[in-house]
Amino acid sequence: MAKVLVTTARMMYSLDSIRLLHRAGHEVYAADSVRMSAGLYSRYVKKYFIYPKVSEESEEFINFILKVVEDYKIDIIIPGFEDTFVFAYYLDKFEGKAKLLLSDYSKLAFLHDKYSVSKLAEVLKIPSPKTVLLRDFKEEEWTFPVVIKPRRNRGAIGIKVIDSIDVLKKIGSTVNADEYMVQQLLPKTQFCTTGMAYKGKLLSNVVYKNIREYPEEGGFGTYRLTYNVPEIDEYVAQIVEELDYTGYICTDFLYDSEKNTYYITDVNPRMSPGVYVAYAAGVNFPKMYVDLLEDPISVQEVKPKIGVGSYTSPLELGWFLAVLFKGKFKKLKGFFKRDKGMLDDVWDIRDPIPFFAMFGSMLFSAVIGPLVGGQQESYYLGCLYDRKYFSDSVALEKLQKKYKAV
Repeated sequence: MAKVLVTTARMMYSLDSIRLLHRAGHEVYAADSVRMSAGLYSRYVKKYFIYPKVSEESEEFINFILKVVEDYKIDIIIPGFEDTFVFAYYLDKFEGKAKLLLSDYSKLAFLHDKYSVSKLAEVLKIPSPKTVLLRDFKEEEWTFPVVIKPRRNRGAIGIKVIDSIDVLKKIGSTVNADEYMVQQLLPKTQFCTTGMAYKGKLLSNVVYKNIREYPEEGGFGTYRLTYNVPEIDEYVAQIVEELDYTGYICTDFLYDSEKNTYYITDVNPRMSPGVYVAYAAGVNFPKMYVDLLEDPISVQEVKPKIGVGSYTSPLELGWFLAVLFKGKFKKLKGFFKRDKGMLDDVWDIRDPIPFFAMFGSMLFSAVIGPLVGGQQESYYLGCLYDRKYFSDSVALEKLQKKYKAV
């Protein structure tokens, strides 16, 4: 049995990790930068902690975690969200104190940059949308509409479809042209993955599709089903091998049915909502994470079941209300039907309090969020990685130069 600390406990997949680790016999601790965090209130948490903001107060955050590790003899830390980057940045401070299954900071920061991912895809011959930095955009080489997005973001934050050069110029005058990129507009059929890699080998990869998302126009998946897409598995394995990558690796692809092609659009080198989708499909990623740190030889490759998945009941309710209030009644067809093999990744009759904590957090982000920059922005308060607070490493600069992502 290990003592495991799960951070950013507000995420449903952090809550899932807490429950699955408890079932595996581990003693689980939880932490977050806010009190309205579902995982903190799980009955399976031995003790919870509130830490400083992970980016703006990164040194204070790390020192706080180190104190928790020392005081409670924590063996293993599982970062729940973008604190993954912060832990990687300060990874040397945990040597001999607590274990984390992470690649070095340079690889994580490289993959967080969507422009870097597009250049890596070019080298590996993985299909990706036509992409240029906004500073390099030439009107004569493009056909509108196009997509403009930040190089580094999460969810659908900052992504806009642009119909004309006039609109693009107007937006371009208000943003940093080095930090935004223009991409080819592709069909909206998206496939996501959650996988686990160890020393350059992809041990398991679960491909799933978000049937619904919250906010309704794009964000967290609320209802997800697993699919068998060998091409995507191969593409993810190529990235893992190329970068000699270790840890959680999650990706997004857009599918063009006319060309029968999957285009990579994003890589998230951290945990994602696919954790419980994977569990429904027979893959226990939190247990695998711990086992790789304690006894890596014992861990075998696992193939997921197809046609099963998970749903997030508080977010499903949020989706339903949002669609209802917007009068998009046709979208409600089939909402109350559940596919076989579906698991609720928040509601558990044996552990009910986190459900209400997450519902309260969702309600807060829906009501107060628009006043503080948006629903997703309010939900993410205190847990985001912001690179301006961290120095670029020499290793990161080498990766960017190697793949011409500068």
